[in-house]
Amino acid sequence: PPPPPPPPPRRRRRRRRWSLSLSSLLSLSSLLLPDAKRMVKEIEPFELERFFAIWEFKAKHLLCCSDCEPLAVKDLLEHADGECKKLWDDMVLGYTMSNGREELRKEIETLYKTVKADEVNIVVPEEGIYLSMIALLNGGDHVVCTYPGYQSLYEVARSLGCQVHFWMPRISPETGEIDFHPEDLKALLDSAPIKLVVVNFPHNPTGKTLTREQHSSVLEMCEGKGCHLFSDEMYRLLEYEEDRTLRSNVDCYDKAIVLSGVSKSLSCPGLRIGWITSHDSAFMKRLAELKDYTTICPSGPSEVLALMAIRQRERIVGGNLKIIRENIALLEGFCAKHPKHMKWDPPQAGSIAFPKLLTSEPIGSYCERLVTEQDVLLLPSSVYGADNFTNDKRVRFGLGRANIAEGLDRLGKFFSSQ
Repeated sequence: PPPPPPPPPRRRRRRRRWSLSLSSLLSLSSLLLPDAKRMVKEIEPFELERFFAIWEFKAKHLLCCSDCEPLAVKDLLEHADGECKKLWDDMVLGYTMSNGREELRKEIETLYKTVKADEVNIVVPEEGIYLSMIALLNGGDHVVCTYPGYQSLYEVARSLGCQVHFWMPRISPETGEIDFHPEDLKALLDSAPIKLVVVNFPHNPTGKTLTREQHSSVLEMCEGKGCHLFSDEMYRLLEYEEDRTLRSNVDCYDKAIVLSGVSKSLSCPGLRIGWITSHDSAFMKRLAELKDYTTICPSGPSEVLALMAIRQRERIVGGNLKIIRENIALLEGFCAKHPKHMKWDPPQAGSIAFPKLLTSEPIGSYCERLVTEQDVLLLPSSVYGADNFTNDKRVRFGLGRANIAEGLDRLGKFFSSQ
C-alpha cells in the first residue's frame, strides 16, 4: 500500500505584541485606579513670571523688584579672598559635582547651627521648589501653604493632585495692616491629615514675619502632627531688628526642608544659585535622583562667585539693609504726601512691602496704565489670585534697589493726574 501522507505542518503560534498609546495607558489606569485622572492636573501658568516677562525689561523704573541692588562681578572679585581668586583664575569650564562644589557647600554649612556640607544640594532656587514637591508629595496628599505667595510653592503640589489649604494673613479692620496668626494654621492642621506645611518668612509679598514665640508655636504644631515643613528662607538675613531674626527651620526640626540662595539678601540673582538642605537623608537622596532630570549639576563660574558672596555676606547684607531702611523712610514720607492715593503697611523684614492703593479702578488695569503712561512698574496683587488682596488694591513695592526717587516722582505725577 502507498505510504501514509505526511502530517500537516505544525502551525507556530505567533506572539501578539501589544502597543499601547499614552491615551490608552491613561484609560487603562483610570479603570484600575478610578482616581488616576483626577490626581494629575495641568500646571497653571505662573502669573507673576508671565507679568514680568512682559514688563520687566521694558519699564524704566522698576519699583516692585523683590531682590536687592545687584552686585557687579568686579565688586565681588575686588573683595574676594586669595582662595576664591585662585579658584576663579584656575577655573576650567567643565562639568561640576552634581550636588555642588565642596568649598561652596562647606561655606553654606557656616550659615546654620546643625547642617553639614553633605546635607546640602546646590540647585537653581525654582528648581529646588519643583523637585522638593515631587520628592515629597503624591496625589491626594493635603498641603498647607502661606498665601498669597510665590506661585510654585503651592501650584506644583496642586498640579500633582494634592489638596492645598491656604494659611492667609488677616487684614486688620482698624489699621488695615496685614499679619499672620498661628492659630489660623492650627485650624488648618486640625481640619485634614496634613502631610506638608509650606512657609515663607520673611514673607513675599507682604513683608511680614513671625515673632520668635509664633515661630516656636508653628514648629510645635508641625512636630505634633508629624508633617514635613518646607521653609522658603530666600529673604533670611534681611531682618531689620535682632529680635525679628528667626532660627533657620533646619536647625529646629528634623523634618524641615530649607530653601535658600544668593538671589535676595546677597544681591546675586543672576548667578541662579540656591540650595536645599535637610537632615532627612531619604528626602535628600530622592532630591539628588530627581535633579538628574533637570540641571544635573550647577554652573561652575556661578558656584565660585556665590562662594565669594557668602564669604562677603556681612558687607553685602549690611549695605542692603542700609538701602532698605532708607527706602522705607522714603516711602513713609511719600505715602504721607499722597494720603488720598496710597496707604502704607509697614514691613517687618525682607526687601518687600505690600501697601494699598486707594482707587476704584481694578488694580491690574491701574498698574498697566501706570507703566504705559509713566514707565513705572508696580506689581498688582491680582497676579497672586487672592481675591481679598486684589479687592483691597494691594501692590508689591521693592525696597532693596537703590535710586528709586525718580520712579517715586513719576508715580506722584501719576497720582496727581487722577
